[in-house]
Amino acid sequence: MFILQMFGWLVFSCILMSFIEHQVHAQLMHRRNYFSDRSPKYKRVFEAHAIKHHGHYSKIFSDEPVPEGEDEEIRLTVHKAPMKSIPAAALIALFSWQGAMIFVAVITFHHWAWNKIHLEMHKPEKRGFSNWPIYKFLAEYHWLHHRYPNKNFNVVFPFADYVLGTCAKPNAEDLRLMHAQLEPELVPQREYANVR
Repeated sequence: MFILQMFGWLVFSCILMSFIEHQVHAQLMHRRNYFSDRSPKYKRVFEAHAIKHHGHYSKIFSDEPVPEGEDEEIRLTVHKAPMKSIPAAALIALFSWQGAMIFVAVITFHHWAWNKIHLEMHKPEKRGFSNWPIYKFLAEYHWLHHRYPNKNFNVVFPFADYVLGTCAKPNAEDLRLMHAQLEPELVPQREYANVR
């Protein structure tokens, strides 16, 4: 029973993290809002992502690897993840301290995984996971976000996009462009004529 409960908290935490990822990306990183208009910190977040990151990677999805420290606009701070999790973890702790700990672990894993896969997408170094089917799916999914900035807000846990109706599906032209911009082995082998 205990293992089943822990698995339930893990699934719940991943779903919750998907919605948090979606809303932070959509509301804070893509839209000017109350916070970005009044706080230099949130203004920097918005400008670094919506203007700098999307401005650069809307033209080309990936480019040369860069030395560590020069990739801030495409990284999250893993060591701050537990602090960021405190509000939600405190609420979860009202029901289960184990559930709260699992949520802290999930948000920390999310930030670590986000850094690894997002960096590989935009600054590819042929890491071991770059041939995994899940990575290939996430790379295509994120490529579509850069083509359609109001779609595919999830990077690590693409669940909330499906629920909230912000999931983009590639058409034949998208697949042709994707094939031209991504590594050919990342692009799914599909019949262009059968898409959309």
